Amino acid sequence: MKRIASTLLVLLCAGVVAAETITVVTINAWSGLTYSGAFASGEYEDAATRRFRFDLLTAGLVQLRPDVIAIQEANPLPAFADRVGEALTYDAVSAVRQAGVRIGTVGLPANLREGSVILADRSRGLSMVGVSQLSGPAAGRVASFQFGPGANLIASQITVGDRRVFVLTTRWTPSPHADAQRLRALVDAYDRGDLSGDEYTALVRAAVEGSERRLREARATLTYINELAGTQPVILMGSFFALPGSPEIELLRDAGFTDVWAAVNRTPGYTYDARTNSNIILHGLSTLGSERERYDYVFIRGDGIVARSASIVFDRPTFGVHPSAHFGIRAELRVDPAR
Repeated sequence: MKRIASTLLVLLCAGVVAAETITVVTINAWSGLTYSGAFASGEYEDAATRRFRFDLLTAGLVQLRPDVIAIQEANPLPAFADRVGEALTYDAVSAVRQAGVRIGTVGLPANLREGSVILADRSRGLSMVGVSQLSGPAAGRVASFQFGPGANLIASQITVGDRRVFVLTTRWTPSPHADAQRLRALVDAYDRGDLSGDEYTALVRAAVEGSERRLREARATLTYINELAGTQPVILMGSFFALPGSPEIELLRDAGFTDVWAAVNRTPGYTYDARTNSNIILHGLSTLGSERERYDYVFIRGDGIVARSASIVFDRPTFGVHPSAHFGIRAELRVDPAR
């Protein structure tokens, strides 16, 4: 009897040891571009400020040292990914989302080669799996012929214990929101005379069309992940520009994804805050009726992956400057051994 009990204890302890906690961070680095202009995209800030923000972001990531990092709106690629990877001594994979018309290193707008990056501690064996175009024209590493915005999804994989875990990141299309509260704000602004009839119509159209586009991007995201991962553990991070409870987010939840922030916190978890973020305030980036929102998410799905905690990061300025127009999310996840 003692031998059986001892054997069960050893097996139990082995299982506990094999379960592993990893940390992940997602952050929209904010390209600082207006995404308009033929020869060069307009820029909100000077080069020195942009370099300072990059240094703040990199230093913060070095201090946090999560196992996995997802960065959106990294520009220019691949130089951005290489520099962050070197600072942390991490492996990195990336894909361009927006590059205009380009062949090799030559293209217009000259300063636009923006996309997303996934980085991981070298012990995790990060490898690229693929890129899925969710909407709009694609931008390749060698050539790009884009005359409009696009959205893509980057898929990679890491090793956690004896498990293969898929890590994906995306940036869905931003727009004003078509929920009742924000549409009411547009009506009120029109009634006050703050908006002309044409401005009101344009904003409503942008809100409705933007929500419909994100919903299509959500469906495409799910289709790709379902085909790729099945029931295996998945971590999906990024800037979704969709509100909690919106049809786009509910589509992910109905498909079995857990919103990590909502699972472990009761606070709103704003990642876009026009009241406190220096970049939003300085450059007037907030849209009407959307002063404080959660646009950025960490989602998980699959057998043996569980949310443990989540916190907001990169929400404090240095010398009055925030690293980005977004705050980031750091999450702790438990990955259980394969059964």
